[in-house]
Amino acid sequence: MSLLTNIEVDILSVMYEGDRNRDAADKIRGFLFQDYVTIMCLLQNQVEYVCSEYLEDVDVFFEDGTFEFIQVKYYTKKYPNVKEISADLYYQYLRLQMLRSTLKAKPSLYIYRNSKVEKPTLDEMKVHIGSENVIPKSVTYPNKADSAAWLRANVYSTNKKEEQKKNLFAAMASEDSLKKFIARFNVVHQQDINQYKKELMEALARAYPNPDKGGDEEHWQLILLGLSISYIQRRYTLDNPVFDQLRVEKKEFDHYMTESVKTKTEQTIASYLSGIVCEKYGEIINNNDLSDIQTHMLNMICQNTVKWINEIGKTMDGQYQLLNTYSTDDVSKIAAYRGIPVDDRLLYVAECKQGFLVFLEYLWKIMLNICQKKANNEMEISAHLEIFDPLFYIDSSVTDYVCLNFPEDITPAVKYRRILRRINFHLQGGRRRRSGATSTDDNAADGNLGK
Repeated sequence: MSLLTNIEVDILSVMYEGDRNRDAADKIRGFLFQDYVTIMCLLQNQVEYVCSEYLEDVDVFFEDGTFEFIQVKYYTKKYPNVKEISADLYYQYLRLQMLRSTLKAKPSLYIYRNSKVEKPTLDEMKVHIGSENVIPKSVTYPNKADSAAWLRANVYSTNKKEEQKKNLFAAMASEDSLKKFIARFNVVHQQDINQYKKELMEALARAYPNPDKGGDEEHWQLILLGLSISYIQRRYTLDNPVFDQLRVEKKEFDHYMTESVKTKTEQTIASYLSGIVCEKYGEIINNNDLSDIQTHMLNMICQNTVKWINEIGKTMDGQYQLLNTYSTDDVSKIAAYRGIPVDDRLLYVAECKQGFLVFLEYLWKIMLNICQKKANNEMEISAHLEIFDPLFYIDSSVTDYVCLNFPEDITPAVKYRRILRRINFHLQGGRRRRSGATSTDDNAADGNLGK
């Protein structure tokens, strides 16, 4: 029997009111590593529901009433802002206490970083919440209804995250609640994104074994990864969602995965391609010296690419359109694609994996260069969300191949033409150009992704 009662759902909804009304800069959703964590949590025993992007990055509800709210951080170079992370998690914890939640709160930080991050001491937490000099030993909270009204009037009256926290801490923080928070605070150090993905794919394969005993295990794991990622990311497109729309029930996820893998369908091919997109993202993050803003931008480009690939890859014609763009095979072999069974088409798509990886690398390189010309911070990213989507550059009137059109007013057109020319010759071995580039400059663009 679920311990997540309607009363507790109402409490969570009151908490979500403040988050939902925040600035656009605070509402850019999704991060691939975070999606991996969400899926891994769904595979745990005793988990009932998991939410991504509700109160925190990942919210996990266990059958015994434990509520783990998780911030997910991934740093290749930058030192984490422990002050901000700790204050964010205490903000959630304190509101749960004010609203008289019976859930067993478990604030957590799941983090990848080369060096260890320790959870803060009491004195450090006082500094983190701005109350190092004056803080009461304890605070008596109003009843649940009055606490909800107080939060709306005194905290949610602003849509600035930092002001919300400041207003709450000034009136309701106490030494006793800080001590309890620290005792429950959990720091979980994670593997780098490629290793974590490998472990996730293996966990998915254990939960949903390949029915084809002689099948390629790597391909099967990529299919499972693509299926699960696509399932989680559906919720990012919802406008003003409520808890029931955002939560993923473990039983519901298990049913979806079990049914999806019984037979190979067009969605199986789309999921395999989506898994390759995730693989490419991890490779780039680990092998390129990207800044934090470049990493953020690339993540958005990757998320939008997954959505595009799931859409175009769910039909045989869409799969052909992709293959006819990046495959190095002879045109006649690609033309025969439409006439073969789905199992054989999946194998053929897998044979062309390297071409797809190269296509993604150069497509993302161009897009990232464009995005950096328009956006230098999160506010500017919010104002130009369309340029982070591959669909923004695709000519939908061309259906035989993926026709890319890039704006020449953002950066010198020759650079894009050189890169596109590199794609054409690298992938097609001199076959008819399909990307729409018109330059005769055969020189490749130099530099790593993002430069």
